[in-house]
Amino acid sequence: MMLAASVDSWAQSTPDQKPLPAVTVREKAEAPQGKDALQTQKSTIGKGNQNIRDIPQSITVITEKLIDDVKLDTLKDALHYTAGITFAATENGTDQDIRLRGFPIATTGDLMIDGMRDPSQYDRDTFNLDSVEIMRGSASMLFGRGSTGGVVNQVTKKPLLADQSDIVTIVGTGEYRRATGDFNIRTGESAALRINAMYTSAHNGGASIDKRGIAPSYSWGLETPDEFTVGLFYLQNRNTPMAAVRYLNGSLAPVAPGAFYGTTADFADGEATYVSGAWKHEFAGGGTLRTQARSGVFNRSQWSTAAGACGVTPTATGTCPAGTRAVEAFTTATFLTRSSPTPGKDQYNATYFQSDYSNSYNSWGLKHELLTGVDAARETADRFQNNVSALGTRSYTTVGTPGNGAGLAGNGLTPQWRNSSGYSAKAFGVYVQDVVQVAPDWKLLGGVRYDTFKGDFDQFTYAAGANGALAGKTTTHLSNSPLSYRAGVLYQPSPTQSYHVSYGTPFNTSADTYQYVTPANANTPPEKSRNFEIGAKLDWLDGKLSTRGALFRTEKYNERTTDADFAGTAFLLSGKRHTAGVELDIVGKLTPKWEVYGSYAYIPVAKIDAI
Repeated sequence: MMLAASVDSWAQSTPDQKPLPAVTVREKAEAPQGKDALQTQKSTIGKGNQNIRDIPQSITVITEKLIDDVKLDTLKDALHYTAGITFAATENGTDQDIRLRGFPIATTGDLMIDGMRDPSQYDRDTFNLDSVEIMRGSASMLFGRGSTGGVVNQVTKKPLLADQSDIVTIVGTGEYRRATGDFNIRTGESAALRINAMYTSAHNGGASIDKRGIAPSYSWGLETPDEFTVGLFYLQNRNTPMAAVRYLNGSLAPVAPGAFYGTTADFADGEATYVSGAWKHEFAGGGTLRTQARSGVFNRSQWSTAAGACGVTPTATGTCPAGTRAVEAFTTATFLTRSSPTPGKDQYNATYFQSDYSNSYNSWGLKHELLTGVDAARETADRFQNNVSALGTRSYTTVGTPGNGAGLAGNGLTPQWRNSSGYSAKAFGVYVQDVVQVAPDWKLLGGVRYDTFKGDFDQFTYAAGANGALAGKTTTHLSNSPLSYRAGVLYQPSPTQSYHVSYGTPFNTSADTYQYVTPANANTPPEKSRNFEIGAKLDWLDGKLSTRGALFRTEKYNERTTDADFAGTAFLLSGKRHTAGVELDIVGKLTPKWEVYGSYAYIPVAKIDAI
């Protein structure tokens, strides 16, 4: 206060000075980052950067703040925080059977990275994710084949016009160690470099995690009409999968949680490498063109142990004699056999391209929001099996000696790979969607998409014995060209209220799961589904708190089934199943210091109607 008085007196003592003219400074406000709040009003899952309230489907966004606050290290961890998603039991070390509203998404190609497909099954990490977006219900009009229950879009971190860094280390039980680094460097007036890196390790009994990744990206032309971004992503896993005891007489075996009964030969390895490029152009007269491409290689191989109880001493080769598997008294001395599922290896190569144009304009007195685009894909895959007729044997053990460091005996200590099947496929899609404001509070949405998918699928046979020569190859061709539709009604009586009714028609080809088509299912048309939804998105507390609710019914009405009269030549499209339920979300700030995130789903109906 004394300083202010002194300065004021000094200013009054120089009456000859004239005040300078006012200077106005304008600066674009920095957009809030996902790490700043649990709540967001925007999403890119609808193609482009849209207001969530303007998308007539249920949308959930897991922001970087929630990922960081709860330490969600993998995509699977993140998806546990949205209701309506379940994880079905899988075999041979695979953990990617993700289901949304009761329908699979990971095995039907409904996992995305920045709006383009993320193929293969690998241990997806969050170190390079800005957010995870979940769109429930059909999305074939936007993304093509698949999308019966919905899609999951992984939004990657992009360079920012700022200098900032973030290093996080985590220490946990089971020798868990994780370190991540996020470094953003402004390199010019409109250019920036961002590097994200991660290392994770853990050891629990005999199971282990050894994972590392790096993702540099560079952008130039930021906040100009032409923005460009190029990036590289690399993720490596060298894991030992958990080997527990299988069901005992229909019930879980009473062994200690985390008890490992595998061997030192077990492994679950994977690598994902891809490069990407993106260009966004804003036209002077309005409209935005977003074009991007990505090309990558994905590898996965695994060989694990399956332990089972045995009522008597197993044989010298570690197997349980026939008829003696039942165990009445399960103790630490109970014998366990170690069997080995067939080792497997997959390699995927994929290149994707898409270009989307959006614009708002007036026509015939009505406001339109146009969205149109094209996308193309080239995918190849090879699956490998062991080329050794006899692999090494696994010795038996007991319940009381987990993690005893046992290895393999005999020959064939590591698999020798040979190609068992493969495919190459091409896909092309074009779509157009329009949102028309027909009244001050009412909007109508309509969209249609045309897809064409063609693939050649090979199956190889070999002569008997180790290193058997190639005996034959069977090639099957698949070609589908379906249409997808999307319609919706939006009622928005105020900036804080949005109500919607929507309808969509997804489809699934025989190749959605990257399976290898046989002559029987190659002759089968795509499965079709339909999704009905009515919902509301409401904001409270001056927009600081958002809630979402929806009632839905999803039907797959011509599911592939078999018939005794045609099983050798084709499948029938006579199956039908449906799910129905309600979903509720809440996210945002209750007070300046209290934030809330909650997700709830109740699906009382999951029924097979016909086979």
